[in-house]
Amino acid sequence: MTNNKTYILGERALVLEIFQTHLSQHQQNKLFALHAWMREQKVFIDIVPAKTTITGYLMHSQDPEYWLDRLREAWEDIEPEAFQPTVHQIITRYGKSDGPDLDSVASLTGLNPSQVVELHSGQSYQVKFLGFLPGFAYLGDLNPKLHLPRLDTPRTHVPSGSVAIAQDLTAVYPSESPGGWRLIGHTDTVLFNHQLESPSILQPGDVVKFIPSTEGIC
Repeated sequence: MTNNKTYILGERALVLEIFQTHLSQHQQNKLFALHAWMREQKVFIDIVPAKTTITGYLMHSQDPEYWLDRLREAWEDIEPEAFQPTVHQIITRYGKSDGPDLDSVASLTGLNPSQVVELHSGQSYQVKFLGFLPGFAYLGDLNPKLHLPRLDTPRTHVPSGSVAIAQDLTAVYPSESPGGWRLIGHTDTVLFNHQLESPSILQPGDVVKFIPSTEGIC
């Protein structure tokens, strides 16, 4: 049985914490299913899933103790199979000005640029959790042949839509920001829209597939 606890943080934040460094796919899907259940309740101002925790910020009209009990019950009762991920296809232009680190990634991994693109786009990724920036989704797991550390010196400016890799993850920058991930491509897909009820297009557990643009490697 998974070792976990639920508690109230501050006055209105409810937390489920799992005491494991790495979750199995079964456990992750259970956490994703709980996230979907929390969204369906319409009582949380914000829900923040992380690698092994999920935090929900209750509306002021709601009773924290009541919802903490509901959260515990939901976690015990919910089945991983209840989670049905949304699948997203992200058209990506790789290389040159769209992916300024593609050549160096190829050199460091002993591959050529086309092989990097083939490996990156040749599999599906799951949204593990959101963080860093609004709408920034950590996508795993990257092919081991592409595992590289972050840049020694982060860029002061990364364009919105940049497709990047770091360690065992890949991601798309949803907005302009500083960043230390290696940029291999770019997409015009909008991943964060503050005017939507759920501003982040990618949600925990969603599946992402990168589709190379017909323009090829620029």
